[in-house]
Amino acid sequence: MQPRVPTPCVGLCSTTYGDSVCRGCKRFAHEIVDWNRYDEAQKVAVMSRVTQLMMNVVNRYLLVIDGDQLRQSLDAHGLRYRKDQPPECWAYDLFRQTKGRFARLADLGLSKLPEIESLSNHELWERLHDEFLIVSEAHYERYFRQPLAFD
Repeated sequence: MQPRVPTPCVGLCSTTYGDSVCRGCKRFAHEIVDWNRYDEAQKVAVMSRVTQLMMNVVNRYLLVIDGDQLRQSLDAHGLRYRKDQPPECWAYDLFRQTKGRFARLADLGLSKLPEIESLSNHELWERLHDEFLIVSEAHYERYFRQPLAFD
């Protein structure tokens, strides 16, 4: 039996204000509305997309040097993360919950890529968040917006 897929909601839903993509969890508005009606396969498909987009963004900025150290740090500080996701997603959750307000990435099993070394952790968080939202919105536009028909 496949385990139940918990909601990816992080309590920052912006779809109630008219956004097509939630600024918190990056699900599409219709996915949030229909989540409790989805079967487990549909939920897994949503989570797979969100996870892949998140990983792609994180990998543009960070290296996970030690996933075990990252997991232990998250646990030690009582931060929420999905144990079923890859460590890159845990890194995103770390930044989301702290807004990059921590001392050293190396202490967390993470490292910035050389080209963004000059960014503060808070600036890095802003880039991660903004880019993840942009790619999620682009995905929505590509698959769910219909082009206008002109006669």
